[in-house]
Amino acid sequence: MLVKIQGLFSDYDGTLSPLEVTRADAVVSRRLKGLLTKVGERVPIGIVTTKDMDFVRERVPFAHGIAAVSGLEMQVGNRSYVDKRVQGHNKKLEETYREVLPRILQLHDAIVVERKTTEKGELIGFCVDWRMSQDWVEVGQKVRPILRECRRAGLFVAESESSPFANIYVTEVDKGKAFLKLRSELSVTGPVIYLGDSEADNPAFKVAEISIGINHHRRIPELQSQYILEFIELEGFMIKLLDADLEFNEEMVELNPNYSPAH
Repeated sequence: MLVKIQGLFSDYDGTLSPLEVTRADAVVSRRLKGLLTKVGERVPIGIVTTKDMDFVRERVPFAHGIAAVSGLEMQVGNRSYVDKRVQGHNKKLEETYREVLPRILQLHDAIVVERKTTEKGELIGFCVDWRMSQDWVEVGQKVRPILRECRRAGLFVAESESSPFANIYVTEVDKGKAFLKLRSELSVTGPVIYLGDSEADNPAFKVAEISIGINHHRRIPELQSQYILEFIELEGFMIKLLDADLEFNEEMVELNPNYSPAH
């Protein structure tokens, strides 16, 4: 299959940046950044991430648009806005965050809690992250009762059995809808590639013409992408794509044995 792509959209954490690193080290390599800059000179690049705008914007100078906090905050060029659904619910989220934070931090010294705020400093989500822990299963079992309390408080909790973190939002999110909105804002109508590494990316995989799951050896989530690419192979893939004048060829990647069009 040969497809001339008209856009490249991607998750950030664990896809363009390494997975099991500290927040400060979650950066795009210099080489990959240079390759993405070259791609971005020819087609729009969009970032669809669970990270907040303040964190991700400076790390993706090659991007034409960003859907941060799974689309709750978006920026395209000089235009930016926050999803209307978060308005009036920040107080409930803040109260829950302050209540559960001390209890989470007491569970394990390797747990990190990351606030997700708008550019105006309003809390619209937070992440409980135990990927630096030695035993993901044990720590996850300790965290999940607190996550259930967040749900009872009316918050939207996104987690999975295979991912060593959970995101708590002020309202329901969907990276597929965020992808489509950002794609529309960037006026991309032709075929696009979407890159992602977790179950949260599955809704975006379903609506992208070409979906590529980024694989890490320690964690194998149930990705519904058409193709699979090892994280260490991403730079090589970008080189092949540029050499082919942005014409995607199935030989550049591996078929995902778990993919089913019925998903």
